Amino acid sequence: MVSKSKIKKKKQDDNVQSYFFLLSGENPELASYEFESIVSTLNILVELKISPDNRVIVFQIGSNMQKTSSSKIISYLMKRVTLVHFSCKQLFQVDFKQFPPQSFHELISTIDTSAVRDLIPHTSFSVFTKRIGEPIEIHKPRLLTQELSSYLGTQIIQKNPTKRVKLDNPQEQFITILSKHGLWFGQLVSHSLRKDVQQRAAHKRPFFHPSSMNPLLQRTMVNLTALKPGEWLLDPFCGAGGALLEAARLGIHSIGVEINRKIIWGAYQNLKADKIANDQTHLIFGDATQLSFKKGSISAVVTDPPYGTASSTRGFDLQDLLITFFREIRPLLGPKARVVLAIPSKIEIEDQIAQILHASYRKFLQYVHRSLTRKILVFIIPEKPNKHFYSDNRKWK
Repeated sequence: MVSKSKIKKKKQDDNVQSYFFLLSGENPELASYEFESIVSTLNILVELKISPDNRVIVFQIGSNMQKTSSSKIISYLMKRVTLVHFSCKQLFQVDFKQFPPQSFHELISTIDTSAVRDLIPHTSFSVFTKRIGEPIEIHKPRLLTQELSSYLGTQIIQKNPTKRVKLDNPQEQFITILSKHGLWFGQLVSHSLRKDVQQRAAHKRPFFHPSSMNPLLQRTMVNLTALKPGEWLLDPFCGAGGALLEAARLGIHSIGVEINRKIIWGAYQNLKADKIANDQTHLIFGDATQLSFKKGSISAVVTDPPYGTASSTRGFDLQDLLITFFREIRPLLGPKARVVLAIPSKIEIEDQIAQILHASYRKFLQYVHRSLTRKILVFIIPEKPNKHFYSDNRKWK
């Protein structure tokens, strides 16, 4: 048995509004960094706490923020982020630390449900429990989630007698996330737009190229730039324009450069057919290694350069092409600019690029299929020029 003194209970502080987000399990570290990058565009003081398995982020907003502002902030985050499933307004949280409960009775004894006392009356609701992995060995997983949902639903009714359970289309939905590290309970705010983004798959556009990237990953890469709506990014190897399409939906203006005449015509067709992107994007038929932008004018680069059998580098080795490009682009990058690059994982070029840019970098691996794993690199230019560079691949906390 586990003594209660070893289990930390957390009540909702009246002066702090907390929300939790379930991150995608396909690449939790990339998901948490995407979330952090988007939060950095808000210019407000918030506290982020991430679970040890990188699956749950708790987002705390101080009492100086108004409730209306909080709802707008969460709406902004959920409209941008791609590697998040849903967000909830947190009612309570339990940390198991090193000692997860060993029985169902012990599990519910760690929960203080007093926070559900002041819910909106006379509304219908449902309770859903989401397991992360195999959280605790108490029951069979299905029985555990059913019993926990039933227990919490009963607690809500006992403290709010006018509320009623309705499984189909309830007015409110409450979600529990259960892992071996803890439990989070709250009211569903919204789901992310992952399904909407997936509907914009490359093969559904007027022009399709087989090397086109999944729109979810393209949107994630745009988010990693930490750009705000109204700012500009450059895609020097824009291909069929997928990253430009996703940037436009985030309110970010973009310039795409492409050297292949057929492909840039295809990108033009894709952008022309998209009402949102049509007014926010510009295409340049030209060579990415011979750009003529103003010095220090570029604040972000997002690109997936050509590689593979369906792409062409015009006879250049990809590594040589990238080295030439980054030497060309370095004077054009402004302070604190970010460069987000996707390349095959077998290409070891990040340290050379970081040295050229005098930048730090983060590295993430993204499995695509058996013959391709992509490496997502995020280079961050320092605010003040320096001669040192470093990689920062430590786990973000």
